Amino acid sequence: MDGSFAYYGTLIHSHSPSQIEILDDTLVIVDDRGKISHISPQFQPRDGRSLEDSIGPLIDRPDARIPVVRLQSPSQFLVPSFIDTHVHAPQFSMRGLGQGLHILDWLDQITFPHEAKFRDTDYARQVYARCVDMGLRQGVTTACYFGSLHTPATKILVDVCLEKGQRAFVGKTCMDNPETNPEYYREDTAEVVAGTREVIEHCRAVDGKGDIVRPILTPRFAISCTPESLTELGKLAREHEHAYGVGQGIPNQTHFCEAQQEIDATLKQYRNFSCEADLYTHYGLFDHSSVLAHCTLLSEDDQAKIKQRNCGIAHCPASNTTVGGGFMAAPIRKLLADGVTKIGLGTDSGGGFSCSIMDAMRLALIVGNAREMLSAGKEERLKLEEIFYMATLGGAKVLRMEDRVGSFEVGKQFDALLVDMSDPYHNASGRFDAVHTMMDGESQSADGIRSVWEKWVMSGDDRNLRKVWVGGKVKKDTLGDR
Repeated sequence: MDGSFAYYGTLIHSHSPSQIEILDDTLVIVDDRGKISHISPQFQPRDGRSLEDSIGPLIDRPDARIPVVRLQSPSQFLVPSFIDTHVHAPQFSMRGLGQGLHILDWLDQITFPHEAKFRDTDYARQVYARCVDMGLRQGVTTACYFGSLHTPATKILVDVCLEKGQRAFVGKTCMDNPETNPEYYREDTAEVVAGTREVIEHCRAVDGKGDIVRPILTPRFAISCTPESLTELGKLAREHEHAYGVGQGIPNQTHFCEAQQEIDATLKQYRNFSCEADLYTHYGLFDHSSVLAHCTLLSEDDQAKIKQRNCGIAHCPASNTTVGGGFMAAPIRKLLADGVTKIGLGTDSGGGFSCSIMDAMRLALIVGNAREMLSAGKEERLKLEEIFYMATLGGAKVLRMEDRVGSFEVGKQFDALLVDMSDPYHNASGRFDAVHTMMDGESQSADGIRSVWEKWVMSGDDRNLRKVWVGGKVKKDTLGDR
């Protein structure tokens, strides 16, 4: 069975925001299309057979031979790969700048001058190649990107993601309002529409089924756009509502209720609306295909309408607590308690300080602790299960990909990470180039494996990710086997 392979050991994934599942002594088989074909928990070979000899009878093909890699439990395990639901690709090279500025000042002084550099396509290719490479190294196999406003550069981002095999939603950022955007970094409304349509057509041309790259409509936020451009983007959404199958259209993304300065400016500019949810609904950009970044200062109306319209939320705890003008801690517990579970994590890039979803998980935990304190206990802190869910299955739901990725299920793509928490003192070579959290006699029991998983979530980094797969294809390998 050319191209098929199997792993035997521990798999850990989310069933829901509150529940992870630990599958020990599990055989997972990946077919030559990169899909999971079999998952057999507590699998034990019979009649003295080896694992390899046991696979044929399991899949009703007695002569089949598939290589099997055995994981060393409890220190090694497989998890679904990470999904970054909000990241500005052009800001990859400006992370860490402008800390302490309010959001609109940060955009004017730092971000817009930097993003304007992407009119140079050579520069764009250089930065985007490094951005995507770093994402894959960090275990991010799906990313939802804001590009710059430049159509040629955005098409390059599409090409880079496709070439390197990172699943991506790529949007040309739309900014045509002469009152709120600098002259050197804005377009005419006609250019916004034509450029967005060109990016859509490019994505469809290079990846017709959208297996790796898909377009996403991307008004930066309402104040950067005119009513005319928002109207045209809504028309494009309706025009392409079945682009990838019935009900699978082109999604949309924007910054939503991010900071008080931004909210005040939005409602002042669009005086006919009392909340941002009504504004985007009016223009046809607020529905089950919407990815709403930040959502830190939601009104009761906004939260109710997010739930009603089944929008997705990209929680960005790093940027929300470093840039913007205050400790903007999103009300994730309130949303989960209200039944809103389409919540993922975003690194944001320039507004934060790390492109690691592992950092985002830990910061989400810290922000949740702060909200519990600030609410006098009314909003309970987040649990490890919940931040892991947001990094994996929750992000898949935000991007409406949960039928393809985000957890381990037969028929889903094998987008996965091999985590290695091995203790160097138990390694014959004495070499170990990853974060070391001391193993303390953890056993192969469910409790022992969970302890190692907890240590990884709270102390690991990209060096513990020994392999990264997208659709069964290896994108990072520090072990050297399959």
